[in-house]
Amino acid sequence: MPIELVGWDIGGAHLKAVALNGSGGIADIRQYPCPLWLGLGRLENALSEAIRDFGIGSHCRHAVTMTGELADSFEDRAAGVSALIEAVNQRFGAEKVVVFAGRSGFLPADEATPAQSASIASANWLASASLIAALSPQSGLLIDIGSTTTDLVALVNGKACCRGYTDYDRLRYDELIYTGVVRTPAMALTSRVPFEGEWVTLMAEHFATTADIYRLTGELAEHTDQMPAADGGDKTAAGSERRLARLLGRDRDSGSPEQWRRLAHCLRERQIGLIARAVERQWSRDLLPAGSPLIGAGIGRFLIAAIAARMDIPYLDAHSLLPTPIGVTALSVSDCLPAAAVACLAFPNSPQI
Repeated sequence: MPIELVGWDIGGAHLKAVALNGSGGIADIRQYPCPLWLGLGRLENALSEAIRDFGIGSHCRHAVTMTGELADSFEDRAAGVSALIEAVNQRFGAEKVVVFAGRSGFLPADEATPAQSASIASANWLASASLIAALSPQSGLLIDIGSTTTDLVALVNGKACCRGYTDYDRLRYDELIYTGVVRTPAMALTSRVPFEGEWVTLMAEHFATTADIYRLTGELAEHTDQMPAADGGDKTAAGSERRLARLLGRDRDSGSPEQWRRLAHCLRERQIGLIARAVERQWSRDLLPAGSPLIGAGIGRFLIAAIAARMDIPYLDAHSLLPTPIGVTALSVSDCLPAAAVACLAFPNSPQI
């Protein structure tokens, strides 16, 4: 069955896409590296790959959400929003494209004016929350941990109950944390760690990322790590050990694999602490009924399950709420939740909702 609609989540580092067939079923899920800080050409390349992989025809419709407007290749967020919409319009035709504008819903691409850029910019989290709220009447705290960021949204009686909307406000309210399980510099997790019985200050250099941590803990799905390593080297256990050792001013051979694995687990604990504090803050709002779960989404949801267990809070994997793809896909729907959300929400009379 041909692809009828594709939901696109245009990030600063990845392009995520979820394709629906004519019946509204999920036909395929894809993620492509798309480092927008290197220019719009990277988006053009990723779109070309997706068109080929999905077999997208001229009849296909498209629903778009984004965070890539933050890329420093753009003068400001409004310029980024306009540039990304224009790139999609040129590829597919504006008449085939709708853009998610948060609380304003979907806008035809040719009606998305610069004045609306504040509603469109970085609204993908609200698309995700809207879909989960529609699929489950159960209240809970939705947490989506991706490669770069963590989003926290309280869902109460089928509605997203957030304090912030813009990135600035969401950062203030701990509804957005710039920490993820692939791209985050390891040095951003803490200033010092215990090693060989001493406290050692980490070098403030981009020597290693969280991908190195979760490669050594065995929790990273390798197909989700599409960015080059911090040193451009091998994405192997040995490579990760080498990069983490450099944070301590050491070489890999100066320690044992077990020492580097313990260092990875130490840094994992620091990242869990960052997210757990935000969970505690959201829980303290007293919005969620007793017994409400943490609803985990994103490629880093294994951390949410760990936090739920420690806090004695029920855990619900968003994967169990989301529609099942028709065939086998490398990524799950939960891995690319915002792209799935705009696809399902934009599909007329969606059977998924």
